[in-house]
This record gives sequence, C-alpha cells and structure tokens, in this order.
Amino acid sequence: MSKDTVETKELLGRYYDDLLSRTDWQTLLSDDFLLSGTVPQESRGRDIYMKNGFFKLVRGLKVKEMIVDGESAFALVTYDLVSPKGKTMKCDVAECWKAKDGLLDSIAIYFDTAAFARFLT
Repeated sequence: MSKDTVETKELLGRYYDDLLSRTDWQTLLSDDFLLSGTVPQESRGRDIYMKNGFFKLVRGLKVKEMIVDGESAFALVTYDLVSPKGKTMKCDVAECWKAKDGLLDSIAIYFDTAAFARFLT
C-alpha cells in the first residue's frame, strides 16, 4: 500500500469520526475545498462546505465500504438523519474523494435526491 493511500485512508477515517463527534473535522479540509455531485449547486471553499445544512441533520453514520487508491477514494456511507420536523431517514451516499497535500481537497456526492426532498417536506 502506498504512502498516499495510507494517508488518504487515515484522513477519511478521522473525517468520519470527527464529523460524528462534531469535533474539528473542518481542519482536515483544504481552504479551496470543492463540493460537487448531486447537489443543487457546486461550491468551493471550506467555510461554504462547513455551512451546508446537511450536517445539522446527521445523527449517525456508518461507512459501509471504502476503496482508497493514492489520493483518490470512494466511500459508501449510510447517514442516519433527523429532519427539522422530526422525521428520520437512512440515506446512502456515494462519496468520491480527492486528497492533496495532506488534506481532503474535494468530494463528489451521489444520493437519491427525490427521497431526500420527500424527507425534508
């Protein structure tokens, strides 16, 4: 296993652990962090990503599968969500990651947007 693969796997492990415990996960992201995929609008910047309302809905998560190759990674994650109205949902999200210079640099996420929209209403 290459050094980059080990570093990327460790970064993602810390990210998911810190996200769940609501600790310093944002320190693992580059300043120019890119969010893309099945999102209403692509965004760039760590601060913008951190303000994403999705994180307020997360009550739990489980990484079901992770494949890491150098600075690229794929994770299939099941998020346990609670809406502002108290509805619950398990949401499977395919997350395609890129790391750069020891930080997470981008994520492209793919999920069932129709089910998510119903969950929020």
